[in-house]
Amino acid sequence: MKIRLLRTAVDWLSYFAVRLVLAPLERLPWCASPQATWFLGGFASVFDKKRRQTHAVRNIRRAFPSLDRAQAVRVLKGVYRNLAQMLVDSLKFARVAARGKGDEFLEVVGFERLQQARRETGVVFVTGHFGDWEVLGAALPLLGYPVWSLGRQFRNPFLNDYVRRIRETTDQHMLPKRGAMRQIIRLLKQGSNVGFLIDQDARQDGIFVDFFGRPASTTPGPARIAIRTGAPVAFVYARRMPGRMRFRIVLHDLVFPQDGADVRTETRRMMQRLTADLEALVREAPTEWLWRHRRWKTYPGKYGRV
Repeated sequence: MKIRLLRTAVDWLSYFAVRLVLAPLERLPWCASPQATWFLGGFASVFDKKRRQTHAVRNIRRAFPSLDRAQAVRVLKGVYRNLAQMLVDSLKFARVAARGKGDEFLEVVGFERLQQARRETGVVFVTGHFGDWEVLGAALPLLGYPVWSLGRQFRNPFLNDYVRRIRETTDQHMLPKRGAMRQIIRLLKQGSNVGFLIDQDARQDGIFVDFFGRPASTTPGPARIAIRTGAPVAFVYARRMPGRMRFRIVLHDLVFPQDGADVRTETRRMMQRLTADLEALVREAPTEWLWRHRRWKTYPGKYGRV
């Protein structure tokens, strides 16, 4: 009982601290956010765990061998600042999107391919922790694609409820990762859309695909669901346009499952292609991806699988 009460108290204090930091940012004029996020990103880089920073720098240098350590550190500092900007953008954009007025902040690219495609199901949207992924989730409903997003919940229940409330104001719906497969298939067959982040380590549940020249355990869920339902898989992303309070929402790739293909082979083909789409973006803008992730934590043979 005492341990449970202590944990609840720690969770509440952590939630209070987050809201204390976010409160002035939510009231800050959007045009002034770059200066604030520059400071906030620098603050985060100073107080983040050194172990995580060392791990991130190592990942950056392995992905970009031509960079020396000082250059990799500069990339990581850019990651913190981009993350801070994304946080502010998501809070500001969620407010206008909840009022149905967010489309004036969007430049949409490539979605005509989805509109022209013949389909009888919803769409499987996939992306990574790249650019303004929270803005993307709020923007899709404005484009006519309300989405059920699959993701891990925060361990802190107060933070989890807070984030869920923000997302649901923009017509996003959240699904817990475990036990969601049947519900996702039913939603797609009914014409609803689902969303996945595909750049987190999937541990023993994943399949290995190449990411920056290294095998990375990747969720097979989007491909398996597409094969099961015939739904198209759309790789999408959002990026803030330089110097402007506008976002480019891009449908970068549209992948259909091949009829009659071996399920295992087709799953790997689709997930490798989608992962390659993400890698191309990260190579173009390395400061806009979360190198702090332990993306390659699972390696072939770790769980007795190759």
